[in-house]
Amino acid sequence: VLREVRSGIDGGIAVRRAWTVLVLLAALVPGALASQSIRGRVLDSNRRPIVGALIELRDLAGKSLQIVLTTPSGAFQLTAAAPGRYRYRVAAIGFQPRPPTAVDVPADGVILPDIVLATMSMRLPDLVAVGRGRYCGKSGLTDDIFARLIESAHSALQIMETTVKTHQVAFEVAVISTSTLYGAYSNLSVADTIVQPLSRWPVESIDPDTLRLVGFGRLLDPGNESSREYYGPDARVLFSDWFLDTHCFTVDKPKKNAPTDSLHLRFTPARKTKLIDVAGELVLDAHNLALLQFSFTHTNLPNWMTDEAAGGYMEFSRLDSGLWMTKSWSIWAPRGGITPDRGRLSVAGLVEKYGWVLRVYSGRDTIVIAPHDTT
Repeated sequence: VLREVRSGIDGGIAVRRAWTVLVLLAALVPGALASQSIRGRVLDSNRRPIVGALIELRDLAGKSLQIVLTTPSGAFQLTAAAPGRYRYRVAAIGFQPRPPTAVDVPADGVILPDIVLATMSMRLPDLVAVGRGRYCGKSGLTDDIFARLIESAHSALQIMETTVKTHQVAFEVAVISTSTLYGAYSNLSVADTIVQPLSRWPVESIDPDTLRLVGFGRLLDPGNESSREYYGPDARVLFSDWFLDTHCFTVDKPKKNAPTDSLHLRFTPARKTKLIDVAGELVLDAHNLALLQFSFTHTNLPNWMTDEAAGGYMEFSRLDSGLWMTKSWSIWAPRGGITPDRGRLSVAGLVEKYGWVLRVYSGRDTIVIAPHDTT
């Protein structure tokens, strides 16, 4: 059926034939198109629904199968491929996460009891204690407070990525792409501004296993610096086993006699390799561990590049509905070239793309304006 749909000369006839085959299959094999659903609700301690909570379905080996967000009523529905035992994980920004829980899914699906999450709260003595350490590799996750920081940052990034992917709300964004060519006396800069829907996560990344082998930047055409691509870490990469094993994390130590509004969770490569790597920081609200900012720079760049020549920055905010979003972002990378005055390879320019959310569409007619500070 798939081959016929793809190669048929008359697309309309091919699609109709495909639907005919599917209808016949459904009639001959009862339940052939049925799915095993897992439904439930996520509430806070006051029994109010939590919108935008993340529900992740995993197999027993820990592989992620599906991620959804709760609706304004706190409801969610996952779909298992076949009856059997699975695990599900629940997390929400500003709430205590729930560890993965096993669930047996019968052929006709299952409805879970209401899932109640407690509000996240942090104590200053705990933050002072965790600020004394440097945590390298997954062994650092044995510290309970530090592990909570990592888990909260991971869940927050996943939630905001999923908000974009699932289209639970729609975003209209302004994106400006600039290309600057450095000159001996003046710089030539070209900018292009577009307004468009936000259809994918702004930071481009690739599979963690591939990054482990090629690094966060590589030449697609050997010897041609104009073909160099840079990759940024997304939630899947930043909290993968490989990344945690090869990077060290530290937390700024809060001052005992001063109010603490934010925590800076910094990461750096544990050791230097021949590959381009990344360092950066995640800024979290010190009271409920909500993620406020995320930034990174590429390290171990070629000698002719300056430090922090490539990197990115993202800022997050909470909507009135309870959903979280990526409010603004910026990603930049250098252009390589032969400078006339030096006659050797150096940074000859800069390519940057930055954007911000103009409007958020929730439901049919609700429009939320999210202003951007351009100062």
